[in-house]
Amino acid sequence: MMSDLADAAVLADAAVAAVPVELGLRERKKRQTRQAIRDAAVRLVADRGLERVTVDEIAAAANVSPRTFFNYFRSKEDALGGIDNDEVDDACAALRARPADEPPLTAIANVLIARMERKVQDPSLHRARAQMHHANPQLFGAQAATLRNFERRLAEVIGERAGLGVDEHPYPMTVVVTAMALIRATIGHWQRSDDLSAPQLSDALRAGFANLAQGLPVPPRSSS
Repeated sequence: MMSDLADAAVLADAAVAAVPVELGLRERKKRQTRQAIRDAAVRLVADRGLERVTVDEIAAAANVSPRTFFNYFRSKEDALGGIDNDEVDDACAALRARPADEPPLTAIANVLIARMERKVQDPSLHRARAQMHHANPQLFGAQAATLRNFERRLAEVIGERAGLGVDEHPYPMTVVVTAMALIRATIGHWQRSDDLSAPQLSDALRAGFANLAQGLPVPPRSSS
């Protein structure tokens, strides 16, 4: 159960490292501030526990005022999970921008792998986030709700690409949840490895999607 919570938290993280888009200076600063608050909250709660961290302490660690904190989040719990709407929009835009002739599973794989490569550039933050969710499973509720919204929005884009309505055919959602399941399984294995690096995870994800595209044949056993 705890492993499931941490893995699902990482799936949400896959949504927040969007493919670069052209943003104005004001929007870039807003996103940087929001992420700084999120990161500060994760590190503090992972280190000290949810009940022992205050909004004022999170704001100070992020180098913002408590008033600024509340401009972005309703509570410390809100800052610790979930996917912002603009991040979901960026995810969908990145998927729409993939080549029109690219198979749907390949398209979503490329988008999600690129995000994970960005998100795990800081292994210490990744460990802190996993530790935080292990210790505070109550945070998973809000995370799960935003993950469902994220999956729905991605499925709508897959539906557009395939010419199938997301409410009319199971195919678009099947593609999305299959991709998410593969990422979850791969991340769970990666978290138990000695090499928590972005390249190692990227290679594992690409190998996983290649195997999935072939119908999930049993891979050869490792010689180690």
